Amino acid sequence: MLWVHWGAALNEGKQFGQRAPRREECLMTRIDPAVQQLLHTTTKREIKVPILTPRLELRPFRESDVDGIAQLLADQEATRFIGNVKSRQAAEESVRVMRDAFATRGWGTLAVVQRGKEGCVGYCGVRPLPHTAEIEVAFALQQRYWNQGYATEAAAASIDAAFNALRLRSIVATVYPDNKPSLRVLEKLGMRLESEVFGYWPMTIALLFRLDSAKWFERRNGQAALA
Repeated sequence: MLWVHWGAALNEGKQFGQRAPRREECLMTRIDPAVQQLLHTTTKREIKVPILTPRLELRPFRESDVDGIAQLLADQEATRFIGNVKSRQAAEESVRVMRDAFATRGWGTLAVVQRGKEGCVGYCGVRPLPHTAEIEVAFALQQRYWNQGYATEAAAASIDAAFNALRLRSIVATVYPDNKPSLRVLEKLGMRLESEVFGYWPMTIALLFRLDSAKWFERRNGQAALA
């Protein structure tokens, strides 16, 4: 994935080109005061890093992560839904943008690393969804790490950290209808389909999913009780 959102890692720096918003999307849903505070004030809330899962470490990007992101962006299949193949120069800019955005805001897209290893295998985290007052979860992994549950593991940890640190009411995700792997991840995360939004030509329709914090904590606490 990233699967979630064609803007992928360079979305934050407008490097992949952003989809044009339609009126319904610009007026999207209720305004979350927490999002307003995050996006429009100098108040800084920070997600504690690294975020550790049983198999992964999510940490701020380093210059040494360019190789891993370059491998991801050079793969035609891995970039099918996130803007297609990009150059090494684009990977360098992507790493810089994601690193600087996290340093400035205290939250954002993080490098995904296998625990006990050094190489970056992709990215995952929460970031502003362009043209809206929403925060989205975004993730992408090198193809050789697909079908191992890593995307769900990383996204779940990112969502949990964001809900706890940023006090959001909800988090969204955008995905193309043909992006079956990402749809499965969103289903496992408990996200619900809310609406259709404009995609990026020639894939003109994307799907908007939402996950409410109350549902997330209810689900998480229920799973803990069964453990």
